[in-house]
This record gives sequence, C-alpha cells and structure tokens, in this order.
Amino acid sequence: MEFTESIGMQTLGMDGDAFAIELDLEPRHMSRAERAHGGVLFTLLDTALGRAVLSRLPEGRGCATVEIKINYFRPIQRGRISARARCQQLTKSLGYAEGEITSEEGKVLARASGTFFLTETMAQKDRERV
Repeated sequence: MEFTESIGMQTLGMDGDAFAIELDLEPRHMSRAERAHGGVLFTLLDTALGRAVLSRLPEGRGCATVEIKINYFRPIQRGRISARARCQQLTKSLGYAEGEITSEEGKVLARASGTFFLTETMAQKDRERV
C-alpha cells in the first residue's frame, strides 16, 4: 500500500488544469489540539503539487521535492478537505507548482508553492557518495 493510501487520501486525478486529492478527516489525522495536524495538510499539498508537475511530464519521467513553502490560514476539525494544485512552469530540470486546500464549505485552509527536481525516470538509484 502506498503512503498516500495508508493515510486515506483519495486521488481524483486531473480536474481541468489542476490535480485534485481529497481526504475525509478522521481522529488519526488530528493533532493534540484536536484539529487536522499541519503535517497532514502539508502531505496533501506536497502530493498534489508533485502530481501536478508529473501530469506535465512525458510518461516514465519523475520528480522529487526540492522545497515547499506553505501558509496555514485556518484550522479544521472535521469533514472532507480537498487539495488542488497546478503546474505553473517547467524548465529543463525544474517544475514549479502552486496549490491550496479547501474545506467542504470552500474556505481556504492552506496554500503552498513548491519546486520539484525533474528526473529521467520515476525510480532513482542512490548516487555514489564521494
């Protein structure tokens, strides 16, 4: 089972020009403060951003997260949350994407932007260490 499946993410795929993912919040997703843990929101956005970049690459190519900037706007304690991300730009070696998470009511919970290193294949071998 993939990591994303193990935490309950439901991949919706491309919806227009955005990659979409949903998650029904459960007690296991909550922090000690009884709201969705920031790491859960970060994981949704990292996944959506990366998949948005992958959607613009030829079959078989991959990407790896270089950096992500996230802003959290409001807490959430229950319901279904949705992440949507768009690939904004590709260069020869990098992809840049932006996305957000919304509640069922359409309130923006978090926004993120990220840079991804583009790889020739999905699976990468460890580099030799010097």
